[in-house]
Amino acid sequence: MGNQPSTPKITDQDRAIFQLKQQRDKIKQHQRKLTIICNKQTELAKRAITNNQPQRAKFYLRCKKNQETTINKTFEQLDNLEKLIGTIEFKLIEKDVMYGLQQGNQVLKQLNNEMNVDKIDKIMDDLEEEKLKEEEISQTLGLGSGLSRVDEDAIEQEFVKLDREIHPSQESKVNKEDKVALPDAPTDRIMPNVPDTVKQEEEQRDKDGTKSPRTNEPIAL
Repeated sequence: MGNQPSTPKITDQDRAIFQLKQQRDKIKQHQRKLTIICNKQTELAKRAITNNQPQRAKFYLRCKKNQETTINKTFEQLDNLEKLIGTIEFKLIEKDVMYGLQQGNQVLKQLNNEMNVDKIDKIMDDLEEEKLKEEEISQTLGLGSGLSRVDEDAIEQEFVKLDREIHPSQESKVNKEDKVALPDAPTDRIMPNVPDTVKQEEEQRDKDGTKSPRTNEPIAL
């Protein structure tokens, strides 16, 4: 058998509102009857005037006037009933809202108690401890990142390549800094002349007391 829909619970407030609406509907029915009577009395007054019966016509008009006065009073009572029904229904809505706020406040307090700072710190500490245990186990078993040294070098090279593509200005700056700075030529002394011909080279050796290696003669001491 399927689940039967639960019967809504009828409260005392629901019964009170229902009774008020019943009274309102009865007043509306009474108004419609009085309106019909007024219209009929108007027709009777016209007929009496046609038959040259002024007193009878005035009687019908007086009855009509009394009925209209009653109708106006019922309108006032009907308006009061409508306001009372609206006020009760609004108060019931306010009651439901207050009940919902109370329930929500209790749930919020419960959640705040479950998620206080001390409990959160403890959870974070436990997570950190478990993470350290995992790293320790990985190190004990020799489990690293799963990449060899060659892979790490390839990654580093690719990173440098991408970095140069993204930051070309920084690359030129680094290249300038990597260049070896050569010393400047001395300005406080004269560099010796370098012979640019074979004759000058032989003359230089004669001055130094040596012979040219092409004569194969011994060096004079």
